[in-house]
Amino acid sequence: MKKIPGPFCEEEMNVNQLAAIQFVRERGNPFEQARLTFLLTGARPSSESLQQFFQDQQEDGSWSPFWAPGYSGLDSTCFHLAQGEQMGLLANEPDLRQAALFLAQRQRPDGAFEEDEAVTDLAPPWARPGDLAARLYLTANCSFWLTSFSQTQASAQLAARYVHSFLRSDGHLPTFLHTHWLAAGLFSRLKQIESTERLLAYLATRLPDLSASSLAWLIVTLRLASLPATTSLLVQAASLLQQQQQPAGNWQSEDGLEQDVHATLEALRAFMLL
Repeated sequence: MKKIPGPFCEEEMNVNQLAAIQFVRERGNPFEQARLTFLLTGARPSSESLQQFFQDQQEDGSWSPFWAPGYSGLDSTCFHLAQGEQMGLLANEPDLRQAALFLAQRQRPDGAFEEDEAVTDLAPPWARPGDLAARLYLTANCSFWLTSFSQTQASAQLAARYVHSFLRSDGHLPTFLHTHWLAAGLFSRLKQIESTERLLAYLATRLPDLSASSLAWLIVTLRLASLPATTSLLVQAASLLQQQQQPAGNWQSEDGLEQDVHATLEALRAFMLL
């Protein structure tokens, strides 16, 4: 088994990569197995796996969230774009391009993204229409993924301006903490360095507050945005993440035991990107 590439190796970071891989192999569903295979070998998912992955995509390019079956969700579509990227699907994949166009078409004139008010009573806090914190999260999330697609770059730029209008001098945004690393990834991809650095400085003060899955999400997002692996925030986040590996090889998710495989995959991905 190859060692985790980059400035860290298994011995230095005390990461039991083999145990983590075994944990996923024993408990992962087909999509999680496909993510693991791509992570370890770079192999594209089988045609059967791809068919299963896209079978729930709606005609408009979206996916429905668990909390509103049949509804065209922004957050759920971003989640599937992230899952597709983790299985090695490229931005030129027709179904992913359709998903990106769906997101762009749902953008508000001011650049923001927000779920439809028709689902206000159904939506969880992070997706609730009419709530600024949710709007900033969805705007950062949607626009981060739109930067992956050439035909939606203008939408991403407009969204970045909206997010930036709420960015304080200390790098804080009036929203959920995970919005900050999504926004940092967005600004980094758009080469808006000063805004990126403000957010990184703020996140450095909040690292001890983060769970294992959040630390991994932060690292993966910022590495996908081409921040160097030697960035101080990433080095600190990796150190905290390795300390949270469990004896069974997994990392725990704050969303319950059923999400531990996902958290473990995210952690493995984070270390392999460093």
